[in-house]
Amino acid sequence: MHRLVTVGVLVMLTLLVSCDPDPAPQLHDVTITGVLDQRISYFYGEPRSFVVEGDTVTLEVAEPGAPRVPLAVTGALLVDGERFAQAEVEPPPAPVEVRRIPLTTDVQLRTAAPTRATLYFDGNAWFVLGEDDPAGLDVRVTPRPRTARLRGLGELTVVEADTIANYLETLGEPLAVAVLVGDAVPRRIVDGLAEYRATALHVQTGIAADEAAYRPAPQTVQWEIIASGQQAVNVTRPTYRLVRDEAELRSLWNQLHGALLRVPPLPSVDFRRETVLVAMMGQRPTGGYSLDVRGVTIEGGDLFVDIVLVEPPPDALTTMALTSPWTVIRVLRGGISAAWFRDPQTGELLAVARRGD
Repeated sequence: MHRLVTVGVLVMLTLLVSCDPDPAPQLHDVTITGVLDQRISYFYGEPRSFVVEGDTVTLEVAEPGAPRVPLAVTGALLVDGERFAQAEVEPPPAPVEVRRIPLTTDVQLRTAAPTRATLYFDGNAWFVLGEDDPAGLDVRVTPRPRTARLRGLGELTVVEADTIANYLETLGEPLAVAVLVGDAVPRRIVDGLAEYRATALHVQTGIAADEAAYRPAPQTVQWEIIASGQQAVNVTRPTYRLVRDEAELRSLWNQLHGALLRVPPLPSVDFRRETVLVAMMGQRPTGGYSLDVRGVTIEGGDLFVDIVLVEPPPDALTTMALTSPWTVIRVLRGGISAAWFRDPQTGELLAVARRGD
């Protein structure tokens, strides 16, 4: 008897759930600023009347074969006969600014607010410019291809992401899309929903060129190592110098050879046509350390010296005396005001030496 009662209760509960005439809908808000300044609202679920912020809306299934409407999502309910609900919004200050760098495929990216992602559409394909960027960036970026377009960003469904991407592509011009995060995403409190999602996109059109960001391609210059050694005097840390004149070169030359009984002759340098750079590694606990210059280029009037700080392998046989490796570089280019030393493997800038230092 107990089993029959239990089965009966389960059957009744199943019938009540299956006959619920008023299931809760799902609401997805997508705020698009920059090109629309509107909140687009998509409803999903079963047809019904529903109260949203004090207003009653009628949700209905769209008729098969209904005319295509920009931004209309397949599977979403009609809202009072329209393919979606929309409302004007106050546009925020632009969270990002993207500018093209002339004669290159790179762009300059500036962020005024944190963003989940910044994408770029060049009129034919989509690219990633940044991901999880903080406010305050001002960087040169090489766009990376993105075949997924807007998929996986914000809280968009796949169909919503493709629909919005299709709409943006029809604008027929390059544009940047910033996916906002945190408090920058407008959210509403709507009672009685089975699901609520909110996404905010800011679209920048009219991508201008940033002439100031353009830098000519690096040019190789002639250079040579005119001297190197292991025992610079009174140099305890890495030091980099751009030599101004013969008097400064003589002073450094004596310091570099200070451990020798006899200082070699000073090399002849024409400072009108040549630049002399000195790189000192600083004090090291053993031998086996050295400086390896991989290349010298000129970019925008500055020299860039690719240099590697070489350390001895763990199993190397080295002298246990303190050393202080150094090298002197002659560059066949005069009038240089700054030389940047960088790691050629990572691009990390190690130091800068200026003529006035």
